[in-house]
Amino acid sequence: MYSILLVDDEKLELETLERYVDWNAMDISVAGTAANGKEALQALESCRPDIVLTDVRMPIMDGLEFARRARQLRKQVKIVFLSGHNEFQYIKAALNVEAAGYLLKPIDLEELEALMERVKRKCEEDRLAAQGEDWAAEKLLLQMIRESDPARLKERAEQLAMLASGLSAGAELLTAAVTIDADGGTAPPPEWLRTLQTELQASFARSIVAELAPGAYAVASQAKPGMRLEADRAYWEALRRRLEPLAGDGAALTIGLGAVGRGIERLPESYRTAKLANEYKFYLEPGRVIVPEDCGPLAPLEADVEAYAAELVGAVRRGETPAAAPLFALLRDRRIRRNEAGHAAIRLLTAVEHEFSALLAGGDQELLFADHWKELSALTSLGRIETYVLRYAERVASLIKERDADRSRQVADRIVRLIGERYHLPLTVDDIAKEIYLSPNYIRTLFKEKTGETIHEYLTRIRMGRAAELLKDKSLKVHEVSHAVGYENVSYFCSVFYKHKGSTPNEYRKAYT
Repeated sequence: MYSILLVDDEKLELETLERYVDWNAMDISVAGTAANGKEALQALESCRPDIVLTDVRMPIMDGLEFARRARQLRKQVKIVFLSGHNEFQYIKAALNVEAAGYLLKPIDLEELEALMERVKRKCEEDRLAAQGEDWAAEKLLLQMIRESDPARLKERAEQLAMLASGLSAGAELLTAAVTIDADGGTAPPPEWLRTLQTELQASFARSIVAELAPGAYAVASQAKPGMRLEADRAYWEALRRRLEPLAGDGAALTIGLGAVGRGIERLPESYRTAKLANEYKFYLEPGRVIVPEDCGPLAPLEADVEAYAAELVGAVRRGETPAAAPLFALLRDRRIRRNEAGHAAIRLLTAVEHEFSALLAGGDQELLFADHWKELSALTSLGRIETYVLRYAERVASLIKERDADRSRQVADRIVRLIGERYHLPLTVDDIAKEIYLSPNYIRTLFKEKTGETIHEYLTRIRMGRAAELLKDKSLKVHEVSHAVGYENVSYFCSVFYKHKGSTPNEYRKAYT
């Protein structure tokens, strides 16, 4: 459906046009109304209609002056004049501003419908031509930003100036490098690019958006007449916030702005600064607007990475939460060159992998054979590289904890078996420690951690349970039961039994036999 802006200083006639003409039947929607040329210019910016139907004679700014200014702002808009005067000078003036049609008041509806059909066909023709023009302009922009030969660059610039309507050869231009970083490298939906193009065309006299790769775009924009062209962070940040949610879940939209350059031939130079600004997200993190002033010089890495690697390995071995933050803070604060920062991250990963290779070989082989270079090369910021390193170290640390937990469980189970086999002997913690070749203090701590009770408490509980079973046999004396569960001192046995069962051995026997 096409849109139309209605302009007339006569309120009644304006209401009649808006309410009583069946625009929907003509596949046209009314985008807005205005009472004079000045209001119409403002509405032209906010409504962006395909067609304007305007009276000629109006106060403040007449229809002819409005048409001249409107064509400067939006060359493709189709203007149809209304007039109560069938005079040659008005028709001639309308032709001078390339009017799409001329209607006399009062309007004949059949004549209006026939004219609107012709105007819509012209809109469609221009739309198709513009699509072809945009496609060619995008290709030329791509060629220009990749061109290094001055002669060919000049030739491309001349071709672009001739081809792209609204783009002046000597005008000031601003470039932007736009990238979308999404989880898994997912490309944004096709309508996202169209939305970006529409937003830019609404703000600039001419904008060209060329897709370099899925999620990467080069933008060249020329200001409207009287508009100051500069790296307006507030405008671009507002645009970024509107577009980022449309790029997909978890997507981060980064816009690097280039230096303003005069003349189409300066586009490659301007775009290089925009691309460098965008790449600075490696230090500042994606999801922001970056201007050239944000970017400082890069430095070589002079830190002892081996010391950081040893610290990380030690933390993993101790089962602590691995910490690589000090190294990455250094890489970020000193703006260490990306390739050197990548090498440092690989050294940390290699150190952990080498130190625990035997564990990984017998456990999670996915960690052992991880292609770190491939994974890191796809990450666009130091923060994401740091997250990758820490997650890898944490997974290895988790394997160590699982291994140690299994080993501790085995030790606890062995202690349980020993007690089950020897509770009837005068068994001590020292005796158990010697049997399994571990220190008494270590097995005390380990057993308590795995079972929730001490070795002595468990041994006593097993003995008292067995004693209760034996007491049910009236043929056994109390001292015989005491000796059978490892107590030489019968009085001590009786006191322990009372403590656990709430009765003396004899009372217990009477109650349960």
